[in-house]
This record gives sequence, structure tokens and C-alpha cells, in this order.
Amino acid sequence: MSAAEIIELIEKLPPTEQREVRAYLEAKEKAVPSDGIRRMDFAQGLAIGQGIFKRHPELFRKLAQ
Repeated sequence: MSAAEIIELIEKLPPTEQREVRAYLEAKEKAVPSDGIRRMDFAQGLAIGQGIFKRHPELFRKLAQ
């Protein structure tokens, strides 16, 4: 079955089942990135970055010069 045929079938589904398909695909995409790179959400990355800056202020001051 081709991707076009699958898309056609999904489009024929009722809205509730289309949402289930969308949720499945979004969860699968988050779980296994196609490029093999692990990712985190923006808020988590920001919190980690702020923690690093707080622990090493002198280093970042020197790097900024």
C-alpha cells in the first residue's frame, strides 16, 4: 500500500479517529527521531542553560569578552 493510499484512507476516517492517528504519529515522531538526535523541549533546555550560567558565571564573563 502506498503512502497516498494510506493518506486517502485516513482522510475518510471520522474526525475522532483522525485525531487518534495524529496523536499516534506525533508520539512516534517524538519517541524515535529519524535523524537519531535526541531532543528536549525548550523549557527544559532553558532551565539547564540557566543552571550552567549560574554555576559558572566567571567562565561565561571571560568568554563574553
